[in-house]
Amino acid sequence: MNMTIKLQQRGVVTLPKKLRDTLHLEEGQTLRVEQRDGGFFVQPQVTLPTELADAIRESKEDIKNGHTLTFGSVAELHAKLPSFIAKHGD
Repeated sequence: MNMTIKLQQRGVVTLPKKLRDTLHLEEGQTLRVEQRDGGFFVQPQVTLPTELADAIRESKEDIKNGHTLTFGSVAELHAKLPSFIAKHGD
């Protein structure tokens, strides 16, 4: 899809509705801009819901602190899980 758009006052650019619809862009969505080869590339920025981002951050911290559990089978997981939870919390 090729199109021409005009740079407005203060650097504002309006993406045509057809392009916004095709890319499922919504008002307020963050876009990433990257300078490339004398031009620029614009890409929708994927953001995680706050709750999920917090859970991932917490999980990474748990791994960093050695709060991991290794197991070779589901039965072994079930056997080890109660003591792991007791030691590290749920």
